[in-house]
Amino acid sequence: MKRQALTRREFLEKTSAGLAVASVAPRSFAASGNPNALALHGGTPVRSGPFPGWPQTNETDEANILKSLRNHRWCTFDGEFIPKFEKAWAAKIGSRGCVMTPCGTHALHMALELMGVGPGDEVIVSPFTYIATIDAVMLCYALPVFADSDVKTFQIDPDDIEHRITPHTRAILPVHILGAPANMDKILAIAQKHNLPVIEDACQGHMAEWREKKLGTLGTLGCFSFQESKNLPGGEAGAIVSDNDDLIARGYMFRDFGRDPKKGSYAIRGTKYRISDFAAAVLMAQLTRFDDLCRKRERHAAYLKEELKKIPGMIPQEHYPESTRQNYYCFGLRYDKQHFGGAPRAKVVEALNAEGIPVTPIYSPLNKEPFIEENLNSRSFRAVFS
Repeated sequence: MKRQALTRREFLEKTSAGLAVASVAPRSFAASGNPNALALHGGTPVRSGPFPGWPQTNETDEANILKSLRNHRWCTFDGEFIPKFEKAWAAKIGSRGCVMTPCGTHALHMALELMGVGPGDEVIVSPFTYIATIDAVMLCYALPVFADSDVKTFQIDPDDIEHRITPHTRAILPVHILGAPANMDKILAIAQKHNLPVIEDACQGHMAEWREKKLGTLGTLGCFSFQESKNLPGGEAGAIVSDNDDLIARGYMFRDFGRDPKKGSYAIRGTKYRISDFAAAVLMAQLTRFDDLCRKRERHAAYLKEELKKIPGMIPQEHYPESTRQNYYCFGLRYDKQHFGGAPRAKVVEALNAEGIPVTPIYSPLNKEPFIEENLNSRSFRAVFS
């Protein structure tokens, strides 16, 4: 059957509610003189105005920054807002303790170090993640071992994790990708069976839940990012959380060169992962309206998912039944070109952006990135793994 072309009027009607990702319904992507042409071919874009900016600020953010600025206590040692945020974030997600770091990457590295991951060890991870997850493993001179990702949920496949465990495996590092939970029931069961710690990469998972328990609090340690693109933005900041008081105490020492604050001596190996009070000041302000912004994001995502059911070929990221809350850090989609006349994904992305709708491919598989091979061939890694 010949596919009917979508008219410009139909195109506008389908996208007028801001359902951008659905805008390229079945029609030819070839250039034509049709007055209803896509913006890619010279038509008028569906959306000409900008999307709301992010992060969002108000007078509370300004007041906190000015307060921190004027009290002349800006660093980790005496900043007013750092301990306030650590206490507030731990309470918010139901964790016993929280240690702030300069960024999520440093939180991941700190967590791995606290669990004793080091040269010659292996850490099981997903290749479908931001580079920071893998970078943190390699900063420990450990080897990232990739388990497959599930094509529907985008999450690490628990059934493949167990196949990757060896005598050198030191930890499992699941990523809650795009703000949705990985299958924590299966992951925790595998970890318990093999006596392995689970370090949750919840850098995108603020307030999302697995069986009504906040991400970051299910494993041995949880890691968060508060980079400015995140749902809870602080510019550049991160944190580890744990119910293990000893790990939290060691985290405080690790970020200050391993210094024991009670004895004054350098008790463990560490580095300088201290943080500016300004980031914590912003985060405390952001927390005052965080719940409202979370609910708004969830409402918009629910509406978008419902409307996308009308557009074959645009398939939202699926979630496990036990995933009781997602935060929609990004709204993930799979694209089936069979419903779009075989048009390649890159052309669809180009068409959507031309309509004023920001859409982008997400992460490339990290197992194919050249930096891994370069690291493995470096003198230091060859000395460890030869």
